[in-house]
Amino acid sequence: MEFKVKDGQIIYYRDLGKGFPIVFLHGNNLSGNYFGKQGILYRDYRLIDSRNHGRSSRQSAKMTFEQMAADLEEILQFLNIKKALFVGHSDGANLAMVYASRFPDRIAGLLLNAGNMTFKGLTRRSRFLVYIQYYCLKALSPFSSKMDIMAQITELMLHDLPLDRERLHQASYPVWVVMGQRDVISISHSRDISDLFPIHKLYVERRQGHRLAQRKYKVFNQMIRELVRISRKEVVA
Repeated sequence: MEFKVKDGQIIYYRDLGKGFPIVFLHGNNLSGNYFGKQGILYRDYRLIDSRNHGRSSRQSAKMTFEQMAADLEEILQFLNIKKALFVGHSDGANLAMVYASRFPDRIAGLLLNAGNMTFKGLTRRSRFLVYIQYYCLKALSPFSSKMDIMAQITELMLHDLPLDRERLHQASYPVWVVMGQRDVISISHSRDISDLFPIHKLYVERRQGHRLAQRKYKVFNQMIRELVRISRKEVVA
């Protein structure tokens, strides 16, 4: 389905369920298709392609986490979703944190997979690769609108997240941070993210990399089910 946000951009989303809402947020240069292994959770499924990603508009000159959080809020208002569990992978986890710091009343719980608050949260090798990718795309952007958009998307990884940390410190919802032992995010940084929230758990999956939702989907899906159970109780209470 398509939804036009206030600045005219078209945001693609899929609303596949009527149960307790789960909002899935994909990573950098991906789309909602990343969460294909979570299809078994279809009763409670909302997938959203961020602007300039997937089937959403690819003509935005404004590509920031603040703008994507505003897009998300417009869609949730349209769908009449008052509270939801947010499941974010990589930049999707970053978007979930930015959204939570701006719209805390919408959050019933967070599952943050491999997010990073700062560029330094990436491993040294990953930072080098991101720099190379960004400057190559930037050099090509005058000759290709596609390269320009990809440069904007990559640039998201170069900046610290605009978080209201004090608001996150006061959060009353459960937050689970999960990463792979061989992730592009450092374990110490994931621990820092977890410590932003008063009710938190940190999981490090051994011998795993960045894409847990695909590679360890049974474990990942069970985490979602457990967080739905906890979040539903918190909302009712």
